[in-house]
Amino acid sequence: MGGGGAKGLAHIGVLQALEEGKIPIDLIAGTSMGALVAGVYALYPQSQTVIKKFQDYLASKTFQKTNPEFLHDHVDKEFSKFEGIFQRFSRFIKKGVFYSQSLAKKSAISEEIFRQNMEVLLDDVEIQNTVIPLAVIALDLKSGEEVVIKKGPLRKAVSASCAIPGILPPVKFQGKELIDGGWIDKVPIHPLREMGADLIIAVDVAEGLDEVEDLSTGLGIFLRSYEISRYALSAWQLKEADIVISPDVSNIHWADFGQFENCLQAGLNATKQKIPIIKKLISNKKIKKILRGPFFWIK
Repeated sequence: MGGGGAKGLAHIGVLQALEEGKIPIDLIAGTSMGALVAGVYALYPQSQTVIKKFQDYLASKTFQKTNPEFLHDHVDKEFSKFEGIFQRFSRFIKKGVFYSQSLAKKSAISEEIFRQNMEVLLDDVEIQNTVIPLAVIALDLKSGEEVVIKKGPLRKAVSASCAIPGILPPVKFQGKELIDGGWIDKVPIHPLREMGADLIIAVDVAEGLDEVEDLSTGLGIFLRSYEISRYALSAWQLKEADIVISPDVSNIHWADFGQFENCLQAGLNATKQKIPIIKKLISNKKIKKILRGPFFWIK
């Protein structure tokens, strides 16, 4: 399951649809928001339990301390019509404070508040003790290498995978300085192969390349080049999956966590369409295993 901020809530709908379609989940891996959903599901492999935990979390005072909703612009016409100038000015000030903090400090959100958020959703357990075997992905700032975490404190591992640069603080783990794994492995497929998976369902909530807007400045060209390189890396990595599910969350901003129900439904819809294909792939894999197995001749 890949990253995507609030868009990654669609992963929960994917899990729900897989359960309803009787598709077994033997291993799970996640990056960033995908790591958080994967971590909760690996502990409680029932989608309804995961839905309830996230609903309670998003309504909690703990989440409100970190809610980045002011980073996206509201597009609801009715909301915009009645929104007062004070509210618009307030959001403008919040954005200014956030960006200035990002320049002056490691992160806009403190390590303490970040830790409190992880404690609401995740139990204090070791990764290797989850019900479903789990791997979470992070990026080591020192070596520039991908780090696949399969052992150690679950909360710390997921925190590392979710540590969005500038917003959440890097996590020190086994001598490494770790941040959001989406910067190196947006949808972690290869780690699952190494764990022994023979059929991989990848869930990608990222958008495609935006239309070219401004190539008249050096900054515009730089940002476009960076966007293309990340998109190309992700597309190349997704080719390793047996099937890719892409929930339609293109109209949802990564910071808009008020769209829980819409994200959930997008995950459900996209996955239900793929259930027949997934079942066929599972059947084909089983047949191939049988054909590759040993034959005994009886006289």
